Amino acid sequence: MASRLAFLPMFALTATLVTAGTLAADTLELSDGTVLQNCFVRDEGTQITVWESLDKVGGPPRVVPKSQVKAWKRERGEDWDRRPELPDLTVTYIEITPKLAGLHGRVQYDRFGRAWIGGDSTKLRDIGDDKYTKPEEIVRDLKLQWEPNEQLTFTAHVKNIGFRPAGAFEVDWLLNGELAETQSYSGALGELEAAEFVWRWRYVPGRHSVTARVRHDGPEIAKINNEATDALWAFAFTYVVSKGRVEAWHQFRSAYGTFSFEDFYRWHLDIMNLLLAQSVYPATPEGCLARVRLDQIIYADEVRDHEAYVNGQQVQRVASDGIRYDQGGWVWNDSPQELAEKKWGQTDHAWRNQTEWSLPHELGHQLGLVDWYALDYEGHEHHTWADNGAKVSHFMRHPEQMMHWHGPQLFGEADAAYLNMTLDKPRGYFGDFYFQNPVECFLRIVDINGQALPGVQVELFQRGAVVDPDGPTGIDHGAKWFSVVEDGNFYQPPISKDPVAVGTTNASGLFRLPNRPAAEVRTLNGFQRSANPWGNMNVVGPRNLMLVKVTKNGRASYFWLEQHDFVVAWFRGLRDRFEMVLQTPYGSVDSPPPPASVQVKKLDGDRVEVTWTPAEDPRERHYHDKAIGYRVYRRVSNDGLNDRPWFVVATVGPEQRSVLVDLQSRPEDVYWYRPITDRFGVTTIAGNSLESSLRECVLE
Repeated sequence: MASRLAFLPMFALTATLVTAGTLAADTLELSDGTVLQNCFVRDEGTQITVWESLDKVGGPPRVVPKSQVKAWKRERGEDWDRRPELPDLTVTYIEITPKLAGLHGRVQYDRFGRAWIGGDSTKLRDIGDDKYTKPEEIVRDLKLQWEPNEQLTFTAHVKNIGFRPAGAFEVDWLLNGELAETQSYSGALGELEAAEFVWRWRYVPGRHSVTARVRHDGPEIAKINNEATDALWAFAFTYVVSKGRVEAWHQFRSAYGTFSFEDFYRWHLDIMNLLLAQSVYPATPEGCLARVRLDQIIYADEVRDHEAYVNGQQVQRVASDGIRYDQGGWVWNDSPQELAEKKWGQTDHAWRNQTEWSLPHELGHQLGLVDWYALDYEGHEHHTWADNGAKVSHFMRHPEQMMHWHGPQLFGEADAAYLNMTLDKPRGYFGDFYFQNPVECFLRIVDINGQALPGVQVELFQRGAVVDPDGPTGIDHGAKWFSVVEDGNFYQPPISKDPVAVGTTNASGLFRLPNRPAAEVRTLNGFQRSANPWGNMNVVGPRNLMLVKVTKNGRASYFWLEQHDFVVAWFRGLRDRFEMVLQTPYGSVDSPPPPASVQVKKLDGDRVEVTWTPAEDPRERHYHDKAIGYRVYRRVSNDGLNDRPWFVVATVGPEQRSVLVDLQSRPEDVYWYRPITDRFGVTTIAGNSLESSLRECVLE
């Protein structure tokens, strides 16, 4: 089998697949109760497409939004893989020349995490130490854009992936949906044979699309693959695959509905474009405008260590000038067994009949998007919860996005905004948006009632950093920062034992994160790092996570700062000032006294009983101390308080002293992550629904 990265199917829907009998087909249940049997379903992330019978497979499918789907069961029997004795013409890809330069393999990093463009290339200028801040000078000799009126050559590769020769057909070229030229093919295109069709056009700046559409009068296995449309501003990918693997994919039908490697993996670019377009957020109100296209397929005799070989010679993907003229792509490596036996395998029955969600994720990396799961952290013994000694852990607060989970997710807001801002830039950088932060970043520390907490201590600890006891320190707007060891090791150090910054909140409960010194860098994409709260972070993410410890009267509360949130704020336009609110369980100056004690005990099944005793010695007839009720909270996590916050399970009157809680009644969240703790807490409610501090206990 070809080597591939692990696939983590985090589906909200349940999809099972079994190998069944000859007439097996899918069953789809819609949220309105409708059940479609003997159908064939494809998952495209925000929607599914459905063929209602086998004879309709390959034609236009029915599109159903995911919100209208309850569940489906996928079953594919022998009929699914039976070869129709028909031709099948497909447009495998449209190649565009001249090709534009990319920067894959030419972006380097130093021990401070700075990115710079360089390497073995005659096209890159050596400008010395200015390489960190003047990337435009380095790439001045690269072709990064087409010029107005420059002639572009489009080559459509049409292939017969059916099992009978295809007779005469025509190919229409369309620009922006309008017919530009028609070309004819008068011969017979045999099984797995391909033909090329060339069209030329003089470039006009703007967002244009080109379509190659096959018109063939005879019946085919599929018609959905008769045309391909690419955005001219799309990032151009290259696929590298063995001819033997392509042949192996021709033996079975895939989820796309045809017997073709090319169709299956081009379909994944269509899905990627769909998800990009629907990634609508405050920073991207029109969605992500970036698109991807397949510009070339390199068919090799064998593929070893990500390199293609034909007739024993390596196919050079890097040009003689040291530059790759694509914006990324994917390589299907051959296994040692395949290379030894010269017999290639296809993916297994289950894999080829579902969407390969790992691919859009990995291609996201080719565009410069990072793994957001790098911000997940199990914690360290340096920082533990006082009530049970568990490590303060962290799971990203927005995990349901493509670059955190391989699955049917949209691309996240930071990713979509990053691509929008860099539509006209070559790919090769990775996560350089991390370099850009709002000029001033504040934490607003509030109590349980949302009121400001002045004068509380704030300490910041950083993952991937070790405080340097001999390094310089400084004061920035009242907060003291400490140097960290800068040896280029961003990955091994756990969360720092000592704080990288300390201070107290002002009268408004604000704590300004100190801008710590950082080695300056600016990328070709326009992102610039100068002094910032994270210091010398790197683009993968180890130092891009900080733990906030807030202490009042000896009671500590923990929160996590993901640089992701600061990046999103910057993309939303908060470039000068960003403020994050952290709510503590502490009471206000005019809060009533909290309950004297809180206990929880396990009952039968999934029930627990939370009991409490009222505050001791309240002031007589004092309206601040008069209890008008109690509020019961629950928290299921050892994560920071802003990761998995407290949620209300009951609000009761002043005479009640206990509440029964169903443990299964809770918001859906990532409760499977790390060892978890069930906590309960109770507050006293006074007039105007003002609450006391939270009195907590742990369910043993």
